[in-house]
Amino acid sequence: MTKYNSFLFIIAGCFLTTACDTDVEKLEVQKPYTYSEQYYEQLRAFKKSAHEISYVYYADWAPVEGNTNMKDPASWNERIAGLPDSLDICNLWMGIPTPETQPVAYYDMLECQKKKGTRFVFHADASHYNHVFYYRNDQFEYVVNPSTGSNRYYDLRQTRTEDALKAYARWACDTVVKCGLDGVDFDYEGWNAADLMVVVKECDRFFGSSSQYADKLVIVDYFNASPPVEIDNYCDYIVKQAYSGQGAGVGANGHADEKMVYCESFGQNPTGGQIWKYAAWEPVDGRHKGGCGAFYVERNYFNTLNGVPYQAIREAIQIMNPAASISQ
Repeated sequence: MTKYNSFLFIIAGCFLTTACDTDVEKLEVQKPYTYSEQYYEQLRAFKKSAHEISYVYYADWAPVEGNTNMKDPASWNERIAGLPDSLDICNLWMGIPTPETQPVAYYDMLECQKKKGTRFVFHADASHYNHVFYYRNDQFEYVVNPSTGSNRYYDLRQTRTEDALKAYARWACDTVVKCGLDGVDFDYEGWNAADLMVVVKECDRFFGSSSQYADKLVIVDYFNASPPVEIDNYCDYIVKQAYSGQGAGVGANGHADEKMVYCESFGQNPTGGQIWKYAAWEPVDGRHKGGCGAFYVERNYFNTLNGVPYQAIREAIQIMNPAASISQ
């Protein structure tokens, strides 16, 4: 593996508070810092370099489950744009924003992709095979069932043939491409190893290193049972849900260390839990881990030890990639 870069840029996203006055006018209570184009160029370059990544699951950009209204947040902890600039990958827990459904979140995501180089992945949530989807062919085209005249579909709760599993993979890849995302994360919970192998191999046809969409990511996350080590050949990262409150932790379980990302649960430990330990841990053979991160990262926005938004994840990123300042 190439030598890791030993720098990270000053993490943006801290906010200033304006003073109140007696004039009847709308005040911008939280105002983000602004940075030079050189800062963003260097930030994007860093994220393209070999380094230990930061990975988070983030839900507060979306309305609460069951609410389909458009969300226009007043607080930066509910804005994608409020995430730390230095964040590498954001798992869009709770769905995918579009210009029609959640325009605030959608345009925040576009700005973060283009300006900051942050990547966003679709949470396919393969757990327990609870998926019904339309069949796509190799060109991601819908296929009509001649006997019914409507689009052909699969229900993995009832049909788990190899063809159905490959169609599921194509559905996920098609979703990533059509929605302008950077990859897909499959939740391994409740699946078996053979089925997962079919899915990641099919994804590799479209997102692999020699494919049409080689820049797209294929990620598998797991909590208890470890996925088969053979997926390493087809995945960019393997995320271990290392929730310290539930007795998990570091350890690759046979997987390549440089692909392993260890995520704490800020849902259980909003001030950080073991995130600093995961950030500092390295394999004993001198190789590097893939990175670390957090589930429900938004819980750390206010639950900090010194009042800095997202303090724990910021410090974890700094531990993995010590900071260097950038001229403004």
